[in-house]
Amino acid sequence: MDEDEVEDETEDETGDEVEVKAPGEEFHSGEAELQIRHVSFGALQQAQDAVSKKRKRTSDAHLDQDDKLAALRDRLRQIKAQKTEKPSKEKKVSGRTKNAKSIARDGDDDGDDSDDSDSDSGPSEEDVPNKSRTSKHAPTAQSTKYQVSRKRQVVDVPKRNVRDPRFDAFHQHAEPSNTDKAYSFLDDYQRDEIKELKAEIKRTKDEDDKQILRRKVNSMENRLKAKAAKEREQEVVRRHRKEEKARVEEGKTPYYLKKKEIKEQALVEKFKGMKSKERQKLIDKRQKKESQKEKKRMPDARRMASG
Repeated sequence: MDEDEVEDETEDETGDEVEVKAPGEEFHSGEAELQIRHVSFGALQQAQDAVSKKRKRTSDAHLDQDDKLAALRDRLRQIKAQKTEKPSKEKKVSGRTKNAKSIARDGDDDGDDSDDSDSDSGPSEEDVPNKSRTSKHAPTAQSTKYQVSRKRQVVDVPKRNVRDPRFDAFHQHAEPSNTDKAYSFLDDYQRDEIKELKAEIKRTKDEDDKQILRRKVNSMENRLKAKAAKEREQEVVRRHRKEEKARVEEGKTPYYLKKKEIKEQALVEKFKGMKSKERQKLIDKRQKKESQKEKKRMPDARRMASG
C-alpha cells in the first residue's frame, strides 16, 4: 500500500479551516475508508477500552487528591479549634505537629501541584491524645507518667480476725482481787529470791557485784511494798463502799472518798500493823524527808543560817 499525503482540517485563530498535510505522506479519502472497513470489531473494542481506562485513571487521581486535601483541611480546622479552647496546652505541641502544619499550609498554597506531599502530610494520631478505646474489648489507654503502685495483692489471703479477751463481750471483766488471790504464790517466790540475793551479797567480795545485787534487792523490795500499799488502799475502798451501801439502804446520800483521804486511811492501817520501833523509825524517816524538802524551798541566805 503506497503512502499518500494526509489532509488534516483544523481551525486557526480567525476561525477559518486550514488543510494540513504531513510531509511525505498522502492519504486519499477512499483509501482511508477501505482501511477502516478492514479493521476488526475486537480491535476497535480494545482501543475504546484503553481510552476509557486512561480517562478513568486520571479522573480517579483528581478525586483522590481532592478528598485528601479536604480531609487535611478539616483536620487543621479541628486542631485550631482545640487550640482556641485550650490555650494553656500550646507549649506542649511537639515538633511533629508543627512540621505537619507547615506541610499542610504549603499544600493549601500549591493546590494541585503538590499531590504526593499533601496526601501523606496529615498530622498523625500520636500528636492528639486519644483516650477512647477502639472497641469494648480493647484495653484502656493510659499515660506512661501515671505512677503504678509498688504494692500489689497477688494472692488473696483470708483475713485473720484477732480477738482480745480483755475487750471481748463473751468474757467477764477481771477482778483485781481475784487475780491477786490466784497468783499470790508469786509474792512468796519473790521473798525467797530476795533472801537468796541477800545471802549472795554476803558471800561475794567484789564491790561492783555487790552494788548490782543490792540494786536488784531494793527494786524487788520496793515492788513488794508498792503492791502492799495498793492492796491496803483497795481494802479501804472496799470497806467504805460496804458501809455506804448500808447507809444508802437506810435512805442516806452516799459519800465518795477522795484520793487524799484514801491514802491517809491506808497509811493509818499501815501504822496499826507495825511495831512501835518500826513505827518510830518510819516517822523519823518521813520527818527527815520533809525537812529536806523545806530546806530546798528556803532562800540561800536562810539555808546557810539554819545550817
